[in-house]
Amino acid sequence: MTEAAQSIITPELRSWVGRKSPLALLEIMTASDVRRYVDATGDANALWLDDEFARGVGYRGRLLPPTLVGWVPFSFREGPEESGSDTTDLRRQLPLPKAYTNVRNAGSEIEWVQPVYLGEQLSTQSCILDICARQGRAGLGIYVTQEEQIRNSHEEIVMRRRHTVAVFPEKKFSGAQGEPG
Repeated sequence: MTEAAQSIITPELRSWVGRKSPLALLEIMTASDVRRYVDATGDANALWLDDEFARGVGYRGRLLPPTLVGWVPFSFREGPEESGSDTTDLRRQLPLPKAYTNVRNAGSEIEWVQPVYLGEQLSTQSCILDICARQGRAGLGIYVTQEEQIRNSHEEIVMRRRHTVAVFPEKKFSGAQGEPG
């Protein structure tokens, strides 16, 4: 690791690798949630709208659309007042250097492990997998990889999402209206 990278990836920040959030219950998705999803997306798949159809193709009832299963918030919130408000997203709680507020998506992978049924109680847990620094066109960035798992009431994983964000120092733009360029 370069000297600059070592200066931003402090031992305190590095200590977050491997840290897990507490298991947290998610809001139960209802038939009205699915109707709103269908109205918004046009995705009128009979698997999420018709119990009889879903049972006829081998499921025990209506399924939730996978997009609704993965609704757990995973975007960075800026500002110290929000940083500790969501205990399921550890990235929001990281002790990043103060100037590092420019957050960018650096990639996501989602694995759907098994079906989720309408009205099923789900829970989520997150784990920080890696924190590293890399130099890029936007400067020296901190790359944080987190995995979120969504589980059913039997504690079985139904969805896994690995997401990486890159956080850079806030860029100050010159030449803004009323400022010298």
